[in-house]
Amino acid sequence: MSPSLNRRRLVAALAAAPVAMAAPGLVRAQSNKPLTIILTVPPGTSSDTLARMLAKSLQTRLKRTVVVESKSGAGGLVAVQYLRQFDADGSYLMMAPNSAVSLLPLFIGRPTFDAEKDLQAVVECASAPMAITVNAGSGHNTLNDYFESVRKDPQQGSIGVPSPVSMSALVIYQLGKQLKLPLQSVAYRGGAPLLTDLLGNQLPASGSILPDYLEQHRAGKLKILAHASDKRTVLAPDIPTLAEAGYPGYVAVTSFGLYGKAGLPGALAAEYAAIATEALATAEVTDALHKMGLVPVGGTPAQFQRSVSRDRTRWGPIIKEAGIRMDV
Repeated sequence: MSPSLNRRRLVAALAAAPVAMAAPGLVRAQSNKPLTIILTVPPGTSSDTLARMLAKSLQTRLKRTVVVESKSGAGGLVAVQYLRQFDADGSYLMMAPNSAVSLLPLFIGRPTFDAEKDLQAVVECASAPMAITVNAGSGHNTLNDYFESVRKDPQQGSIGVPSPVSMSALVIYQLGKQLKLPLQSVAYRGGAPLLTDLLGNQLPASGSILPDYLEQHRAGKLKILAHASDKRTVLAPDIPTLAEAGYPGYVAVTSFGLYGKAGLPGALAAEYAAIATEALATAEVTDALHKMGLVPVGGTPAQFQRSVSRDRTRWGPIIKEAGIRMDV
């Protein structure tokens, strides 16, 4: 999603904010209980930082204690199951990437939850495209350079991904099929160990979201060859898109959003969304996210729900064709 489109969504959502904020009684009724934001990943990640930024704004506006708690594991399933055990009174929200909500049930042979029946989309907070990255010492300056190395040595086709249930794994599958190259996803347990191996030149390449590598790219330690957005990002204008690198049709953007348990009152979801959207539009939060490689989004629960449904429709057939499965 482009920064200009995000700005339009932020403006539209902010215009609707007074309506959502006009009936704060639902939140006030729960003010004696802390509001907990559950993470699907370990502390110290982009999701964690984003959740803590929004927790600060929610705590200030709601005059209510807000805490962030990590429940990582099984591609997000641990966090989802943890959220589902509580009442839908708005005391628990989950910060999750779309892969942990829209896509996870599609990767599981016998899914244990249905995102549209068990969860309530609240607000899309930020987005980042998938990127293909190599060690700066690899000698690859373009995506074509890397693919040529795979043609010569199939072992170079191992591409690390932070989770088997990720858009990165799907893009790698599609590229391998299109180019008839032995590209294989190597699943890690999170972005941190993947980054360590890439910096240590223990891995030929990596496919994860752009924020995971942007700082090291700027420092000259890694080389981001291309990212899967529809256009170049103002956050890294030197990095081409996959289409510009010669591979059109690949758009894979991870969005991070807040979800509640199904049954969360609509007025309460709208109030949370309005507060988050207002925070995301501030210079302080926007600048912090840009430094991380994230683009703020914002919006209403209805807008976010449509995005969740679109992801399932788009990626479902590709997941089925790829035959990627996760045992739980």
